[in-house]
Amino acid sequence: MNFKHALSIAVVSAVAGAFAGGAYVAHRAPVVPTRDAKPPAAETDANAHRANGAQPHSPYPDYLSLGGDAPVSFESLRQRASRDPAFLQSLLQRFRNETDPAARGELLSLLNAVSGEEVLRFALSLSASTRAQDERDGLALLSAYSMDRAEVRQTLLAKLEQGGDPQRRTELVAMLTPATLPSEDAAPVVAQLAALARDPDPALRAQAVLQLAQWDDSEHTEDLLHRAILDPSAPVRASAIAGVQGSRLRSDRLKEALLDIAADPASSAADRGAATFALQDFRLNRAEYGIWRRAQAQADADSGEGG
Repeated sequence: MNFKHALSIAVVSAVAGAFAGGAYVAHRAPVVPTRDAKPPAAETDANAHRANGAQPHSPYPDYLSLGGDAPVSFESLRQRASRDPAFLQSLLQRFRNETDPAARGELLSLLNAVSGEEVLRFALSLSASTRAQDERDGLALLSAYSMDRAEVRQTLLAKLEQGGDPQRRTELVAMLTPATLPSEDAAPVVAQLAALARDPDPALRAQAVLQLAQWDDSEHTEDLLHRAILDPSAPVRASAIAGVQGSRLRSDRLKEALLDIAADPASSAADRGAATFALQDFRLNRAEYGIWRRAQAQADADSGEGG
């Protein structure tokens, strides 16, 4: 079940829906391209591009200039690279040699849109590089692939196990979007996220909590979510509340923690509003319902929607 309402939480923009039967649902976040402006002189090509089935709200640009060259239709390049292995190889080679940051960004978005086995092998080789820029580019390409690919999953887990900079690890955790997997294959991901949910760095902890709630609905994850709801860090609390709503996890103590936040004037407006939204998916007795109604009225007043 997806969010019924948008949560006013800075750290969370969206959370995956609930999972049925212990399955993990795949989500893939498109890479935002470097350029999204359409050159005015290319309106005719743009019409042809839309006529060929381009999506009106595509995350990719209509055109690429690739470092100052004449604008070329993104979709025509994508289609050619998808059906012409030699052309795809030329794009990969150009990406290896390209030094202009804008052109590299456009090539990166194009390769992400093409995807496929050849791009995957290229991405894995880049991500294994000791050169920081190559590794970043490789990981950016890997973001187009589902976690049901063992090589992608194992690459990310191996990099997380190396430790290092919390911001880098937070970005890696964000790439661990849930996928449909046998429980045995999902177990290493769940174990890694559970460990990171206790990390001293609050940003890393927040991201791990949010991802863990989507991967696992065990008692251990319920315990970690309960701890996170009470965390002193606001982003961690926000991720935990969002994680509860985006999962199938429901328990009396989670409900009590959410009710406490929703009813506490000392809680931030964001926390109260998020807790109130999350409580809609819990069974409430009459007294709890009264608390929820008052909290909902306050949330409406805080957001300017009250009468």
